[in-house]
Amino acid sequence: MSQFRNVVVVFNPAAQTGRLAHLEPNLKDELHATFGSVRFHCTEYKGHARELAMELGAEVDLVLAVGGDGTVHEVGTGLVEVGSRVPMGILPLGSGNDFARALKMPMEWKEAISALSTGTLRTVDTGYSRWKEEGKTRECRFINALGVGFDAFCAVIAPKYKGWPFGIGYTVSILVALKSWISSGATVWNLSNGKEPIFSGRMMFTTIGNAQDSGGGYSINPKALVSDGRVDACVVENCSIMRSLSLLPATREGKHLTMKEVNYHQLEKMLIDTDRGLPIHADGEVQSLEARSIEVSVVANSLRVIVPKSAPEVL
Repeated sequence: MSQFRNVVVVFNPAAQTGRLAHLEPNLKDELHATFGSVRFHCTEYKGHARELAMELGAEVDLVLAVGGDGTVHEVGTGLVEVGSRVPMGILPLGSGNDFARALKMPMEWKEAISALSTGTLRTVDTGYSRWKEEGKTRECRFINALGVGFDAFCAVIAPKYKGWPFGIGYTVSILVALKSWISSGATVWNLSNGKEPIFSGRMMFTTIGNAQDSGGGYSINPKALVSDGRVDACVVENCSIMRSLSLLPATREGKHLTMKEVNYHQLEKMLIDTDRGLPIHADGEVQSLEARSIEVSVVANSLRVIVPKSAPEVL
C-alpha cells in the first residue's frame, strides 16, 4: 500500500485528443489498488483542473495530475497560486509529457503509478510572467516553459495537428508556422541584478525554460534544472526558412547552443521589449496574442512534487 492515504486524482479524458477516455475504468482499478480510497475527478472544461487543485489541494496528501502538459500546468499552477504545500504527482498520459520527463517519471502508466506510490518528495521552482496587453497588465504562471514569438505561434497552430500519429503534430505545426511568421524587433534585458541588455535585434522567438524540454521533447533549454533558482532563456535571432529547418533537428537533440543565431542565458528575472505585440504560451497553453513588455521571473522552491526513488538528486 502507498505512503499516501488521501489522494485526489484529476483526470483529463480529453488528453491525446480524447483517446484516454477508454482508460478510465482501468486507471480507477489500478489507482484504488495502489493508493486505497481515492477521489477521482474528470475535468469538464479548460481551467477545471486548476480549480480542482485550488479547491482540494489543502485537504489531501497528494494531488495526482493524470493527462498531458496542459493538465500538469493547471494542477501545478493551481497549487502554487494558493500556496499549497501538498505535492503534485504526474501520471503522464498526454502527447508531450515534457515536465514528467524532467522529473524522470516512467512513461508507461502502470509503471508511473508504481513509481509514485513509493516515490520521494522534492521541491522545485516554477515561473511567473506578467505583460502589457491593450493597456492592461496580465499575468500567468508556468511549470515547465514559457514561449514568446514563433514558439507561441506554433502553440496557436498546434491544436489543428494534435493527435497526429507518432507524435509529429507539433513538428508539423512548426513547418506550417514557418511559412507565415514575421520576426519582431526586440530587446531582452537581464533584470537579475539591475538592468543589463543581453540581446537586441530581430527576434524569432524566446523560450524560457524551467525544465529542459518543451513542445513534446524539443530540448530547447538543455542546461535547465528545475530546482536551481533560475530560468534558462534561449533567444533565437531571425533566420531564413532554410536555416530554421537546420535549427529544428538541432533543438530536438539540444545541440543548437553553438549556432550563431542562438543566445542562451540563465537568470532569475528578465524583460522582453518588442516593437509589436507577440503571442505567448505557458506550458503549451496560449495566454496572449498581443503581449508587450513581457517580464518573466523564477519562483524558487514553490511547488512540491513526487519523483521516483531512482531519480537523481539534481533534476
